[in-house]
Amino acid sequence: METQVKQIIARVLNVSLDVITDDLSAGDIPEWDSVGNLAIISTIEQELDVEFPLEDLFDLTSVKTIVDEVNQLKNV
Repeated sequence: METQVKQIIARVLNVSLDVITDDLSAGDIPEWDSVGNLAIISTIEQELDVEFPLEDLFDLTSVKTIVDEVNQLKNV
């Protein structure tokens, strides 16, 4: 699941997969701004068939938190 999430993030932000590390967060690279974050969240929801709870959306601002949340929603 982690690899899929990282691939989606890289594709949405149009950056190399090598850039997408666990500690990468919104704002660390120019491509990951607030609009980019919304695009990441909506693409992950569509492609991985998950729905992030509204109260968690503001916390989903790093690769690690997004991967952890997807794993939790998918019960991995």
